[in-house]
Amino acid sequence: MKRNKNYLPFLILLIVHTWMLAFTFYRKKDRKKLFITLLSGMGLCFIFEYVVLSLFRAYRYKPRIFLNKDLDNFLGAIHSQAVFVPFTALFLTAFKIGWKGKVFFSLYFAGIERLFLKWSIHQNHWWKTTYTMTLIPLFFYINDFWYGQLRKGSPIFKFGSLFLGILVSGLNLMYSMSIFRKFKFGRGRRHSWKEHFRVAPLYSFALSFVTAVIIKKNSGMKGILYSFAFSKFMDFSVMKTGIAMKNFRHVLINNSIHFLMIY
Repeated sequence: MKRNKNYLPFLILLIVHTWMLAFTFYRKKDRKKLFITLLSGMGLCFIFEYVVLSLFRAYRYKPRIFLNKDLDNFLGAIHSQAVFVPFTALFLTAFKIGWKGKVFFSLYFAGIERLFLKWSIHQNHWWKTTYTMTLIPLFFYINDFWYGQLRKGSPIFKFGSLFLGILVSGLNLMYSMSIFRKFKFGRGRRHSWKEHFRVAPLYSFALSFVTAVIIKKNSGMKGILYSFAFSKFMDFSVMKTGIAMKNFRHVLINNSIHFLMIY
């Protein structure tokens, strides 16, 4: 596949899976719990992607949208793991599709991976397609179980969904701002996007967890103020240690991200 056409398969998959998601919410009435399940699934995929991609560099994506290879790799990974897979998982969960459907979509994702490898828009380092075929159906069943626990009102899974929902919102906002070069994480005067994508999620994990704990105890104005105060303490800490740089002090952008996460 020609280099300047690398983005087309990602675009086609985005259209297909967005249609699946829209169809799911159109046909099903339990939209609130389905939406919470979707955010939870995306959050779990973000955590998985952080470990496998950012820390252990299992593979590389090459959609050729950004000139920077690390930024381009991350964009491809986010679409593959935090959009296509959780959108499909919600579709299977909402329509109560059993093991045959789960096996079909596992083979579907494995086939896409093989095509991406053939077209040189994806490269495996130590990752193998057999891992994809094993872990994706497992995630489908986890998604089913998570939705079932939310319907039962399980306090553990409700809190887990609160944490993961805040995490997804915060990461998406921060990564969007990072792409527009509003701020970047890392130590020293110069650091890479690779370093940013290793440090930024740790900041989000800590901030999201504490925010979830505070909001769980008090979702009113007091909880909002406490959450915002903690977020400013986190900001002060990362700036004081020199971990955050590049316009991280920008008041409007910084505070907007925190208020949207809390909201």
